[in-house]
Amino acid sequence: MGKRVLVINPNSNASMTAAMDRSLDRMRYAGGPEIVCATLAEGPPGIETHRQSEAVTVPLCALIEREKGNYDAFVVGCFSDPGVVSARELTGKPVIGLCEAGVSAALNFAETYGILTNLASDAPGEIRILRALGLEARLVGIEAIGIAVTSLAHTPEILSAHVAAARRLGERGAQSVVLGCAGMSAFAQQIRKETGLWIVDPVVAAAGLAFAAIAATA
Repeated sequence: MGKRVLVINPNSNASMTAAMDRSLDRMRYAGGPEIVCATLAEGPPGIETHRQSEAVTVPLCALIEREKGNYDAFVVGCFSDPGVVSARELTGKPVIGLCEAGVSAALNFAETYGILTNLASDAPGEIRILRALGLEARLVGIEAIGIAVTSLAHTPEILSAHVAAARRLGERGAQSVVLGCAGMSAFAQQIRKETGLWIVDPVVAAAGLAFAAIAATA
């Protein structure tokens, strides 16, 4: 049986799961691991607070517990990395979060990085995560696009908001930019073309790490 990766959207927004699935098409190739994207039905429409992030841990871990015999690696598709540490206690298989994977990738591409986030109120929580992971030192800043997670698919000016925020990070000295929400993945290549900055799609970065982990244990 071929190797399989389960990418879990911990919010209940199926359209965001579909967008992640499309972004991961570039990672699919003949003979490579199968990538399956799933929606956590028990999750909120969007994860925008620490409380929401904490609330999905139990159902997320229950899903991984049920599926750990069917997959070789797991990706938690939310930038707050909800439930990642807890899920790692359930299985010896890789469980990878978007924040840790995305920032780790950015640090390999450039000396400095910034993060695009949805709302300004998201930034303190993201800084807490970065400090806990020991990844804050080369961060130049976090810029908000001003669009909530639940509004990403319904905001016509979304690309221009991403580009403007990425340019602000570039002006602050960021050489690479990490997209701070799985729902931003569809715009990664367009933002790079508009800004010339190295744009890290954390969904792709996390899947890449899952592939590497699977290869290391093959």
